[in-house]
Amino acid sequence: MTFRVLIGSPLILITYTLLWIPGGGYWYYLIVYCLVEVVVTMVLIPYETLPSEMTTDFNSRSKMSTTRMFFSGAITSVVTLVGGFYIQLLGQHNPYAYTATGVTFAVLFSIACLITWKFTWERPLNEIKATADPSEAHQNLAQFFWTALKSYLSTLKVKAFRQHMYLYLLGVTAQDLFSGAFIYFIVFGYGLSTSTASYLLSLGIIGLPLTPVNYWLFTRLGAKKCYVLYFGLVIAGLAAYYIMYLMNLTHNTLIIALIIVSTIYLFFKGGAYSIPWNVFPFIPDVDEIMTGKRREGEFAAMMSFIRKLTSGLAAVFLGWVLSANGFKSGAAVQSLQATHAVVYTLIFGTGILTLLAMAIAVTFNLDAKTHKVLIDEIERLKAGGKKANVSPKAKAVCENLTGEKYSDLWPVSNNKVEKKETSNEN
Repeated sequence: MTFRVLIGSPLILITYTLLWIPGGGYWYYLIVYCLVEVVVTMVLIPYETLPSEMTTDFNSRSKMSTTRMFFSGAITSVVTLVGGFYIQLLGQHNPYAYTATGVTFAVLFSIACLITWKFTWERPLNEIKATADPSEAHQNLAQFFWTALKSYLSTLKVKAFRQHMYLYLLGVTAQDLFSGAFIYFIVFGYGLSTSTASYLLSLGIIGLPLTPVNYWLFTRLGAKKCYVLYFGLVIAGLAAYYIMYLMNLTHNTLIIALIIVSTIYLFFKGGAYSIPWNVFPFIPDVDEIMTGKRREGEFAAMMSFIRKLTSGLAAVFLGWVLSANGFKSGAAVQSLQATHAVVYTLIFGTGILTLLAMAIAVTFNLDAKTHKVLIDEIERLKAGGKKANVSPKAKAVCENLTGEKYSDLWPVSNNKVEKKETSNEN
């Protein structure tokens, strides 16, 4: 895993820099962009698995994930500042301003890969070899791809992962819809300027210094309660936006109210993205008791793949709704029907998706306590403990998280004691 991060460092520096060289044709940028996607994916998938590889402790993994989200948010803010600096220095219409921006971030990305490789680690090689399937070492290319495809699809057999994906996709799609419609909502719903809308969106930066709050809430409340709290406050924020839309507030009162509501809303909407990535490192442990294998890479790849497939759904839906209701792009004034389409899509579209996510969150039971029970049971089985001696609590937790009967978990081949006894019986 970490070796891929290491070799990704020079590859990112080369490919990402090539992407920002001006004067290339269509095919040049298409090919380079595809190469960038391949290299970035090669780095990010192993990177996303590192908390699961580095420790089994719930709080330590949560801290790692929160730290990762903090730096992700911080660098997103820096992008705008650095890009603006080069444009101001070299001129808005100078293509090399964008080249300088691209090269700067290629260098930073490359350095970050080296730092990650140096100061992280993965599971001992003997543990990895112990769970490997010897037959897979002699597969041809077609067999390898077929095995990989089946392995990716099999991740959906894990109940906790299915719930996790529903929560992730509903949450982020709801916020994609909100982000896509928000400026239209502020401009045509409230009659304010686009600069005001941009300013309100920029209040999301409040989530960066408050990232430790997310970690504190996650470790104290657990994923279920955090989801319900965050989604509930998102719905409350949408209700506040709608009430302000219906009321005839003065300009100054409206601006103050929008600043307060937007600050609170934008902080908690971040939970739709941050909580799933805090939860993700614990999913492979649920899979391990089902398969006896460590498959962090498959789960990271599946999560990224499904997200990429669905990333444009909100934009397509928003465009279709607005077009069907007579929304005219670039117009200073919209019809009442088009304005209502914007308002109702943002309020009720985002709200319904968030409400569905909240309903699923109520049934999600992977937290610090259940994870501890799960890990203890895996360690007991690894040490040669018999499945017949499982405690009622461990059995109930394992069945709830996996969605399978306990008798179908932990293949006999992984338990040396039971394997030997089974062989003697035969």
